[in-house]
Amino acid sequence: MPTSARSVASANSPDAWVLLFARAAIAPLFLYSGIGKVMAFAVTAGRLPGGADGFGVVLAAGAVAVELGCGAALLLGLFARQAAMVLFPFTIAATLMFHNFWAAPEAQVVMQTVNFLKNLGLLGALAMIATYGPGAFAVQTAIKLGPKGAPGLS
Repeated sequence: MPTSARSVASANSPDAWVLLFARAAIAPLFLYSGIGKVMAFAVTAGRLPGGADGFGVVLAAGAVAVELGCGAALLLGLFARQAAMVLFPFTIAATLMFHNFWAAPEAQVVMQTVNFLKNLGLLGALAMIATYGPGAFAVQTAIKLGPKGAPGLS
């Protein structure tokens, strides 16, 4: 039986707890970042191609939607696989655009290297969630199982 099916079948399995921890550990980073972009929207848009008066606004709005929407989906375990698959290329793009330590000024190389490596770790967790699903402790699993473990709405 595949790991994801085992996780759905038993809330006591180690897989269920690991997947819950992975989702709960990375979701706040995306949620916090999305809220930060909303709070400083013009600054965010200004840092993106096209700037605050052009295409940067569209890119910033998209980043907010991805981070808040996918972050919430991960946290709840609702469409978590799909959220992880959307966040994977998003995180690659953000990493290459904003944490390019190889082109950073000398004073920022260490900080940008740490952020680059942190994002590699995020990619690992996102790949795990995309592969194995949200696990037993997820809204999606509760909907599939229905009340008292009976087949539900799926």
